[in-house]
Amino acid sequence: MIAVVDISSTSMSMAVCEEESLKTIYRFRERLSTISYIEGNKVTEHGIDKIVDRIAIFQDQCVKLGVQKLYVVSTAAMRFISNAQEVFNAVKERTGAVIVQLDGETEAYCDCAANESFKTLTQPVVVDIGGASIELCDLTQSGRKGIHCFDFGALTLKQKYVKSVYPNKEECAKIKKYLKKAFSNLKSHAQKKSGSCSAVLVGATNRSIYEIYRDYYDIPESEEMVIEKDKLDKLAKKLVEAPDRSHLLIKNAPEKIYFIVVAILTLVQILKGLPFETVVVSNYGVKEGFIRLVQSGELQAEESLLSPVKEVKPISSVEELTEHIKIRQKAGKKQPKGSDKKEEQDGKQPKQPKK
Repeated sequence: MIAVVDISSTSMSMAVCEEESLKTIYRFRERLSTISYIEGNKVTEHGIDKIVDRIAIFQDQCVKLGVQKLYVVSTAAMRFISNAQEVFNAVKERTGAVIVQLDGETEAYCDCAANESFKTLTQPVVVDIGGASIELCDLTQSGRKGIHCFDFGALTLKQKYVKSVYPNKEECAKIKKYLKKAFSNLKSHAQKKSGSCSAVLVGATNRSIYEIYRDYYDIPESEEMVIEKDKLDKLAKKLVEAPDRSHLLIKNAPEKIYFIVVAILTLVQILKGLPFETVVVSNYGVKEGFIRLVQSGELQAEESLLSPVKEVKPISSVEELTEHIKIRQKAGKKQPKGSDKKEEQDGKQPKQPKK
């Protein structure tokens, strides 16, 4: 089995695949907002400790699952910080894990590699909305052609334009104006398209959007996940205006509650940029695509140690593993004395001062 851990802007996640079939057999996600541990343009020491601790948890899981190969990748989380190498060195020294930094184009290419089965759709375009970046890739083109990368994401937009938990109408207007300008080049791309297109939504944020959409419209669970554009527009308006939106968001996207509304607004604007008629949601993304490209030899990457450098308590059953993870997660919430208040939030929105 092969495992890939992804350090993103809003979480850390792992996918485990069978080596021959490349079928994903196990997924796990840790709540960790890397952006919340950035001061100035650097990840704080406490943030580095958090990343190290989470990687050790994933390594522990790999040992118990019988994984033979482990890779650790980072996407936008580390692209825009000045002490990324310091983070990489600390992780390698304390866990033996080697972080492979993916640029925006390679991240999008991994998304494409993971979703080749959607090439049967009409002019499919992969859409990945992250916390600090957005990638689009035209699946009708070969190789890395047709890839569009944007150096902002739903979380960075939220931090830039939204003062409270949710955006108000005025803030939404500013976000839409920014997005229309940022995505203006999509219109020229759309002119090259003849007829309708299909959007293939990938990544954890898009899947959270779908869970909110499915719950709101009471759609039964199914392997085929489809979104209707007009219904998504109505949902976006609901989440901006309705006072009872919190229950829906907390239920379906608790770890993304502070930027998921901005993510939905972003998705709506992307879908308006091209003549999308079909919108589907995929369960496969960067991690699965990375494994495929490494296995094919198209990408070269150094493997990480399967066992963390620091010792962990031996675990002999699935039940013990589950309890072990809960204990580690609980311990990770404890902050050192004198730590910055922003870090104490562990990815949560800081309280706004009273006016």
